[in-house]
Amino acid sequence: MGIAKLFLAALAYGVVTVALFGDPAQPIGLATFWSDRLGIPYWRQVAAICVAISALVFALPRKGKIFDLLRWPIFTVLAVILPTLSVGIYADRIRHQGILVLVPDSVDESSFFKSIRKAPADFQSFLHTAAIKDCKPYAWSYRRLAFYEVPPNVAVNVLPLAWINRCGIVRSDRY
Repeated sequence: MGIAKLFLAALAYGVVTVALFGDPAQPIGLATFWSDRLGIPYWRQVAAICVAISALVFALPRKGKIFDLLRWPIFTVLAVILPTLSVGIYADRIRHQGILVLVPDSVDESSFFKSIRKAPADFQSFLHTAAIKDCKPYAWSYRRLAFYEVPPNVAVNVLPLAWINRCGIVRSDRY
């Protein structure tokens, strides 16, 4: 692979990962070090299939020097976007099903795509989705694929102020 192809592929990777993840290292971390933080069944297989589909760009017949130069950047963009979109849509669907099961009084949703930009960077201060039911605060866990009860000491820092006031949520020495 020529230096121009490598440069264009690296540039494409940087642009796409910053746009989707906020940081070029984020998708690598999510796929390796933090891969256990996503409890969705078969997400790795879905991602691998999407990368394999992205590789089909190499099966296309050569169409000239421009396409030959752009083949690696096109593969790179597709290899980032396809798995991210597929797993993200899958994750959002599961999270939405969790909301339907909980039947909360109020919900404050963040998409999976916002979560991949915020969650690992904001240690314990970003909720993927917050919900309140009978004045008990809940948060969504992509690891457990379920809502968990949020302790009052945390809830006062992360829930919408209207919920805190409506339910009288205050710090507690219990937690």
